[in-house]
Amino acid sequence: MAGVSRGEGARPMFRSGSDGWLRIRRRLADPMKLTAPRVFVLALLTPACTGKTPEGHPGRDDTAADSGDTNDTGVPAGPGIVVLAGGGAEGEADDMTAWSARLYPHLWEGGDVTGDGRVRVAIVSVEEEDEWLPDYFEILGADEAFNVRVSNRDEAEDDALVDTFAQVDAVFLKGGDQGQYYDRWNDSVLEAQLRLVHETRGGGTGGTSAGAMSQAQFALAGGSDLVSEDVLEDAETPYLDDTDGGSGIHDDFLGFVPGYVVDTHFTQRGRLGRLVGAMGKALVDLDLPAVFGLGCEEETGVWIRDGRAEVVGVGAVSLVTADGSTLPQRASGVPLTWQGLRLDRLTDGWAFDVATGEVDTAAPPPGAEAVTWDGTPGPTAGEWYADGDWLDHEERFEWVVTRDPDAYSEHAGADVPVLSDAIGVVDAFDSARRGPAEEALFRGLYDHVGATGVMLGYGGSAVRDDAHPAVIQFVDNPEVDDPPMASMLVNTSTVTWRSLAPTPSLCDLGDGSLHAAGLVGVTLHVLYTPASLLAYNTAERVVTPVAELASGTPAPPGSPHSSRHSTGRCFMQSDGAEAHEAGVSAWQPPVPGSAHQLE
Repeated sequence: MAGVSRGEGARPMFRSGSDGWLRIRRRLADPMKLTAPRVFVLALLTPACTGKTPEGHPGRDDTAADSGDTNDTGVPAGPGIVVLAGGGAEGEADDMTAWSARLYPHLWEGGDVTGDGRVRVAIVSVEEEDEWLPDYFEILGADEAFNVRVSNRDEAEDDALVDTFAQVDAVFLKGGDQGQYYDRWNDSVLEAQLRLVHETRGGGTGGTSAGAMSQAQFALAGGSDLVSEDVLEDAETPYLDDTDGGSGIHDDFLGFVPGYVVDTHFTQRGRLGRLVGAMGKALVDLDLPAVFGLGCEEETGVWIRDGRAEVVGVGAVSLVTADGSTLPQRASGVPLTWQGLRLDRLTDGWAFDVATGEVDTAAPPPGAEAVTWDGTPGPTAGEWYADGDWLDHEERFEWVVTRDPDAYSEHAGADVPVLSDAIGVVDAFDSARRGPAEEALFRGLYDHVGATGVMLGYGGSAVRDDAHPAVIQFVDNPEVDDPPMASMLVNTSTVTWRSLAPTPSLCDLGDGSLHAAGLVGVTLHVLYTPASLLAYNTAERVVTPVAELASGTPAPPGSPHSSRHSTGRCFMQSDGAEAHEAGVSAWQPPVPGSAHQLE
């Protein structure tokens, strides 16, 4: 077996048998974390309404109707512009080319909707704020901007807020904790004023980080410390619940972006798994026909007007669409499985239709190019496996992407036989590795359209046997005591366009070699074979039911439904039971803490 011994380059194994210690160690490694089916029936711009919801959405007040309201200028009113930013630092005040200088002014693009001759922006938060952001907004063109601190429920119910917002043309929600925003602001005088500005006056509503997440119809605002590993280990993880009880996906808050779950700090914190898990919960728990997910990287965002969203920033925005053709497999204590999601990873200048999720390829950004996979698969032969805890196992894929602590580069995998037409990243969801790993993976796939990207978590393994040389199964890693973990597959054989962000990624080490990659039309799978009985055919680039595989090597004693190979890994047989003797239900999820997440 090639590679360094454990502890010499692989992640140290803190395995005292305490899952709680593992969770604490990983959370402390991230100092910021203290605590579609495709929609054709949803539209971003709905008539001004008297209720809290666009008409006809599950779980929402359906009394909304066209009220015929006008704003104070006498113009018929309707929902205004929405600006969503993924967090991160704004640009320098005098830099009009900075991402924030190009994104934020769209917030007040609707102008003076109150008719008093001035454009005023209220900046709302729960914490004491300095004057930097109000000053910045005024430099960018607002006539006046001011802070409004609403720290608790009593302040959110203060009738004085009516006067505060009387001449406000646009609202911006600062970053912080969307769980606190929901708990303190929902069904309050403050929320009514936010709705007045956005829905009745037609003023802009924007936000960064938690302020952006709060504007989704399905707001991930339960207050739990949720990371991608949680849902990949347990599709019904308690971290998807509200710390006060019930679901952590709230459809009774602002809802200015109908049909969507919004997440932020997206690539930097490896939140693709987290977003997909939240989408799955929303889809199933709310009995939705469809749901979208929108993940904004730091210093990147979108502005939405008349149902059209445009990407602005240094990174990428990930649009995940579930179109009803497949449903997530969710069971308590079992890793998530969900096949056939569409992922559009969009860099600066791309635009899409908010109601349908269709990317506007008729007007691509400069430098974007149409691409097509030639359909030629690479060779497949022999037993093969890769474990999520061995960093050197990335050499077992045809292409290897290097990144932090090294500058981005690519080379051929050296640990033969390699998995053809594939790039793999291992320990992909660890807080110290997730951002550079994900950014580098997509950058590598940009150069190899048609290839499959494989994201293996610490508790996951990928395995192939002699009898099925084109079929990869995703099982638990027998070398570690971690819970079993699903793997994420990024199939680019369906990609139709690609692009690169014009500026280096925030995950770049400073030499400018790593840029965010845009890929239109990715097919995304989340697979854990022992629970789903699904594998992946690397030659045909399709998900394959295990039941369709021919029977292979006889199973050893004690494991009647799997074949144990010289690798020590298990391969599911056509009668389709668990591949690991321990079973998928042996691990019990920890009880979540009550601390809120900081976005």
